[in-house]
Amino acid sequence: MTMQAILRRLGFGLDEDIEELTDPQWSRLQTANDLLGTPYRQGLLQLLYEMSATPRATFNTYVMAPIERYAALVQLLPASEAHHHSYPGGMLDHGLEIMCYALRIRRKHLLPAGARPEDQVSVGELWSMGILYAALLHDVSKAAVDVDILLQDGSLWCLWNGPIPGTYRVRYKSGRDYHLHAATGALFARDILGGAVLDWLYSDAVLFGQVMYSISGHMERAGIVGEIVHQADKSSVSKAMGGDLCRLDAAPKQSLQRKLIDALRHLVKSEHLPLNGTKGSAVFLSEDAVWFVTPTVPRSLKTYLYEQGIPGVPADESRLYDEMLAHGLVLPNPEGLAVWSGCTVKVGEWSTSKLHLLKATPSLIWAAGDERPEAKAVVTPPDVEQSMDSSDPALMTEPSIGGMRSGLISDELGGNVIAAADASLPLVPQAAHQQLHSETEKIGEVAHDQGDEFISWVREGIHSKRLGVNHAKAVVHVVAGSWFLVSPNIFKKYCVDRYGHDGAWEQVQIRFQKKKLHVRCPGPEKRNIVSVSVAGPSGKTSTLKGVLLSKPDILGVPPANNIYLELREGN
Repeated sequence: MTMQAILRRLGFGLDEDIEELTDPQWSRLQTANDLLGTPYRQGLLQLLYEMSATPRATFNTYVMAPIERYAALVQLLPASEAHHHSYPGGMLDHGLEIMCYALRIRRKHLLPAGARPEDQVSVGELWSMGILYAALLHDVSKAAVDVDILLQDGSLWCLWNGPIPGTYRVRYKSGRDYHLHAATGALFARDILGGAVLDWLYSDAVLFGQVMYSISGHMERAGIVGEIVHQADKSSVSKAMGGDLCRLDAAPKQSLQRKLIDALRHLVKSEHLPLNGTKGSAVFLSEDAVWFVTPTVPRSLKTYLYEQGIPGVPADESRLYDEMLAHGLVLPNPEGLAVWSGCTVKVGEWSTSKLHLLKATPSLIWAAGDERPEAKAVVTPPDVEQSMDSSDPALMTEPSIGGMRSGLISDELGGNVIAAADASLPLVPQAAHQQLHSETEKIGEVAHDQGDEFISWVREGIHSKRLGVNHAKAVVHVVAGSWFLVSPNIFKKYCVDRYGHDGAWEQVQIRFQKKKLHVRCPGPEKRNIVSVSVAGPSGKTSTLKGVLLSKPDILGVPPANNIYLELREGN
């Protein structure tokens, strides 16, 4: 127990105002009206109201009231330690942003899927509200299980006991379980939504189930609600990207990202990883970046951290790459992935090609006051356009972006939001904005290993049950004893999951087809796409098109055939 807590228990009051002024980490409680009163948040709330198309009284009861309870609960907590929305109030901003994105995406769907038009009209508003509630609650448990909330009497406060009772400060838990918050979201459903809202949701058993599964981490059962919330979350995160290196350097010493930074600096500065040499070098410093050879550097990094007894280090190298990318340690390639494949490196007269590298800013290793070595290396990533088969006319055409635009969240949600944005809450750091602009410019560029990446994504999706198999809305089925991938849906889904949009799906499909792992139709055309007949419940049949694998083992042993699908003759 701290001396401060002992003095309070003995009845010696302390001047809270004086203490708050001497320690800027303390935050005073604010009312929901004050928290939601910033111009940026007011813009998001107005946008929500306009998109919901509900009467003001209904909106206040079923949307504003839960949002106000949410704001009073999360106060000025950040949404992450050093990633997206990692500033005071980031959790509240993220919650409002994802609601706006989710409602915008929901408007593209007729829900519930497969219902009669009159039924969709009668319950459409309920489904819209259910999606909003799932979006609002999807990350709220981070405020309970990822952080310690310290009160001024020295005690800890847990949010399942109710709103924070007084002045507080926050510290992130070391060695925390990064997946726990997804499983505990339902803890706050009653406190935030209220009994009347839950009663309304429960009137539609399917919707209620999807919302509960979505906020409890069971995404394989969350259906269209989980899918929309997942897409909305990615849109909000990609526009924020709060994991810059300045925040990482200030991260707690026990956090994984800080340990990764300290380990990399030690390995480079102690020359355990040779720098800017010729053959055998693992690190190259160019004018604008530091490059790490894979898998040499990640393996050395893991070995060093294991020797130091650091917990939480991913054993799988791809997971380690994802962690480094997610926390902003390395810069993404034009496809949004961590590894820059096929790079050429030149140091003086020596050069080598086809290296796979991780790219980071030099300040990751050398802080502002450090003496930085001479930048001797010239690193040239591959020309993605030249790596494609230029003889294929489909690759010579830049795909339609379909209205996707780079920039701030206002580009997606409406121009009126940015005009009212609070300048003290930077939605997108300049570096992230430039990165998004670069990614949009290069939307049509696809690396030579894109087919392998797609296959790995499908295999992992089937194994984790993130990609459903043999159900009505699935993009993966089993036909004639092999895997059937619905086209173009599965390629678009892959692009949205990887890049946030589906602009390059045709190139991905072409790269997959070049692997020659699928059945080609007989005849002079030798078409890549096959057709299957779908037997509907009313006896009517329809057609589904896709690719049928000739080597099903690459995705694992397929289950039983979908009894409603049959390969058409004459394919």
